[in-house]
Amino acid sequence: MTANSRAADSGGSPRTADPGLIGLLGFVIATVAAQLEHLGLQDSNPVFWIGAVFGGLVQVTAGMLSYFKGDDFHFAVYNAFGWYWIVVPGFLLGEELGFLEVTGIERGIFALGFALIALAFAVAGAAHNTVLPITLLCVSGGLGLQAIGSLTASPAVASVGAWVLLIAAALAAYMLVEKFYWLTLGRRVVPLGPPWLAGNRDRES
Repeated sequence: MTANSRAADSGGSPRTADPGLIGLLGFVIATVAAQLEHLGLQDSNPVFWIGAVFGGLVQVTAGMLSYFKGDDFHFAVYNAFGWYWIVVPGFLLGEELGFLEVTGIERGIFALGFALIALAFAVAGAAHNTVLPITLLCVSGGLGLQAIGSLTASPAVASVGAWVLLIAAALAAYMLVEKFYWLTLGRRVVPLGPPWLAGNRDRES
């Protein structure tokens, strides 16, 4: 199947672009920026803007476009983490302004909640391919470690979580490359591996 042959669906109407392209891109950029800040390689100012735009606006847009494609999985995933990235810059702004500040413990509980959400998404993602659930498990593990770091005031544990999240970003970038070339060239350039669970026959990430 070539890219041209997939320009229209079985009904003959034009094929719409896959919102996962921008969803993955937003996740990669926002996650890398945030973890560089966690590792002390940059300050929090870029994280505010990059997180709000790429992590928040771009991922929520991808999630809502997934709704119109009838894609429940990506609708939930991109919206969940898109709104996560809208809230996180709010934490940074409150800390900067000294207004409605959020403590380390509260941030830890927030991160822990999304670690559990990512873990739940990983189960559904296992019906797509191999790389997707591994990515979500890394997101879950990274956020979980950062939650522990916040709850116990342990920067070392939070730093380990940052490295795990950078691995998740690298895997998401890998899926972005696969998706982009599959959709534009009509061929699988890099393997995603077989699904772990029976269910959704869609191999896309």
